[in-house]
Amino acid sequence: MKNFFKGFIVGIGKIIPGVSGAMLAITMGIYDKCIHYLNNFKQNKKESIKYLSPIVLGILIAIVIFSKLIELSLKKYYLITILFFVGLIEGSLPGVIKKVQRRDYFIAIASFLFFFIISITNIDNNYTIRGDFFDPIIFFLSGIMEAIGTVIPGISSTALLMTIGTYNTIISSIGNIMDISIILENAAVILPFTFGFISGILIIVKIIEILFEKYSNKIYSFILGVLLSSIVLMIIQSFRSNFTIIELIVGLILLFIGIIISNIMEEK
Repeated sequence: MKNFFKGFIVGIGKIIPGVSGAMLAITMGIYDKCIHYLNNFKQNKKESIKYLSPIVLGILIAIVIFSKLIELSLKKYYLITILFFVGLIEGSLPGVIKKVQRRDYFIAIASFLFFFIISITNIDNNYTIRGDFFDPIIFFLSGIMEAIGTVIPGISSTALLMTIGTYNTIISSIGNIMDISIILENAAVILPFTFGFISGILIIVKIIEILFEKYSNKIYSFILGVLLSSIVLMIIQSFRSNFTIIELIVGLILLFIGIIISNIMEEK
């Protein structure tokens, strides 16, 4: 039951841009064991299933329950919601910066520029479904990004999805997964996304331990660049929407609250 609850918390964090599900898993002491059991699943199936099942179930239930709520918040209170998410990202920056060496700053700059350039062309945060072969490809890649945020601490997969414009479509499909009238439309999004996620997990967990053991500082430099890029892009997105002065004030307040929450969670 305890692992189910921990998985539930990680699941909530996964659908909130700016919150790293992997970082939450670290704070609750399940990250290392999850990586271990995933890497050694074939050799120890019984124990792996016993440990991972309640965590995965908690994550899935949290995603289904809260997806609709997050979707509605973004539609009705876009600036307020995004600024809160920006605060959550900013709050995680000090912890990441501590782990970056000066000689590796160029990696942070390179990753910042890479994600910023590929995302700025889709800055309106809305990927338009074309109905052609490109749709499953982009949602498959989105699944891989989701896997990156799931496994690598400090990266919010939902922030990555927002920067390439597929977050709203994916969160809407998951939030309306029980709607029979649009089951085919939802399946066209969820299935390639799921395949991409599973493929990404299988690949990443096999190399993540080695990378963090041998190239920890460089990995965190890359993470820093991604986080900074996410902050800049999300601020640009939020201020391109229509908002009132009151919404701006509330948004700034929530931004600082987000920073505080992120710091508290990291300290734990």
